[in-house]
Amino acid sequence: MGTTIRHARMLIGLVIALGAALAACRESTVDDFNRTETNKPVVGIAPQALAFSVVARGFSFEEYYPNPTQGDSLAVGLAVSGYAGGSALIEIFDSTGAARLHQTVTQSIAQGQTTVRGLPPYRVHLLFAGFTGVFALGVGAQAP
Repeated sequence: MGTTIRHARMLIGLVIALGAALAACRESTVDDFNRTETNKPVVGIAPQALAFSVVARGFSFEEYYPNPTQGDSLAVGLAVSGYAGGSALIEIFDSTGAARLHQTVTQSIAQGQTTVRGLPPYRVHLLFAGFTGVFALGVGAQAP
């Protein structure tokens, strides 16, 4: 179990580092999006973690992910760079069906680690509506 938690923390750390690097870059322009493959999310799923990233241009998407499956608290990291329109919604539900996190994104941000508490297993809901920007999210179980 300790190894799984270490891997989840490493995954979250990588996503946060990627997001911070993207946020530190100059603001993206429409030409940047034209040169980059867009609207193809990259998703990493492990029993204790979820990582999601996308370079988006007018991106509309919705999905529920049934991870993490354990942990009385979650570490959540988010970074958005080059925001140019639309919205993204991040929701995390615990096993009781209660929304433990509900966050709408409508700007570039570099958010450090947020702790979310609840009862596992968790379900992560992502909803994008015409979103343009670079989005990176990491969610992972924390050690008790």
